[in-house]
Amino acid sequence: MKLPVRHRMRLWIAAFLGCALLLFVFLRADFPILAQKLYEVEPLWALMAVGASVVSYVFMGAVLFELLKTLEHGRPLGLVLSISLVSCCINYLMPVGGLSGLALKVYLLSHQRIPPSRTLSISMVHGFLTNTVAVLLIYLGFFYLYGHAQIHARQLGIAVVVLGIALVFTWVTFQILISSTFRRRAWNVSVWVVYRMAALLKKSQWIIPKKAEAFFQNFDESMTLMVQNTSRLVLPLLYAALDWTFMFLCLKYSFQAVRCPISLNELAIGFSVGIFAGLFSITPVSLGMMEGSMAGAFYLLGKDYNQALLAVLLYRLAYYWLPLAVSFVVSRRVFPHLRLEEPTRAKESYGEPSS
Repeated sequence: MKLPVRHRMRLWIAAFLGCALLLFVFLRADFPILAQKLYEVEPLWALMAVGASVVSYVFMGAVLFELLKTLEHGRPLGLVLSISLVSCCINYLMPVGGLSGLALKVYLLSHQRIPPSRTLSISMVHGFLTNTVAVLLIYLGFFYLYGHAQIHARQLGIAVVVLGIALVFTWVTFQILISSTFRRRAWNVSVWVVYRMAALLKKSQWIIPKKAEAFFQNFDESMTLMVQNTSRLVLPLLYAALDWTFMFLCLKYSFQAVRCPISLNELAIGFSVGIFAGLFSITPVSLGMMEGSMAGAFYLLGKDYNQALLAVLLYRLAYYWLPLAVSFVVSRRVFPHLRLEEPTRAKESYGEPSS
């Protein structure tokens, strides 16, 4: 997978910042104790953490697999799992509230001869089922943390602002899912904005009214088809819940691997802090930010900083770094000609999926 030069530059700058943050996190630890705790890690529980991570990603892909079947665009399970994994991991590298993964998912699905409007609707529902759970977990975790640990006014203010933005985006996505009228209004606003930008920059070719309307008609039809029969969403919703359950278990097993006793409430707080750092990170793979925020949250809850940091590092290895490495291999083997700057290959039609 090849990134444009400007994106690579931004990625390297952000990675440098992440490494600096990670160094700061490590400097707060006691290295002899950290090394001793690392030597005492339980291999079985560490493997359990990796196993929970694998199962989580399988269920994540299963959500997309079921949504594709709902719109009669079923594809082989292995291919769908690959698309889900690669699009998820691009979110780690370029975290923009999930938008980078959404764009890549649309791109990869469109290369499977699925119209872009259909891929957008599928990707939005997929993202809603997973990210809405994340936002709810963040709110619950911060509410519990606010009641059981000391948080400075500035930290609380920043958290409220970011969580408020997340809630607004979740509400807008939900309205787009359930209301055809809201979809039409949101589409009209989007088209107006693009028209204004195109006129300002003298790029009239940016939008062609006939094709834009065809795109919306297909998008609206596919969204209506998915939500008009809610029973079709029961299985994807169940898979999404299992995805988050095994992600949570990955963190739990990581703490058991370092022999650090922790309650479910305390675990939920650190888990929500990690999700928060992942969704709104400014560094690739939340490097430095997630380690520091999660270890700091557990430290505020009375856990030994060295044990907490080691558990978080194991969790990060199992759930983020290993899948990211696998996604690079998958992207080269399954999508050997993938280029993020290439145009989409799928053609838009007036209501009928491409064959």
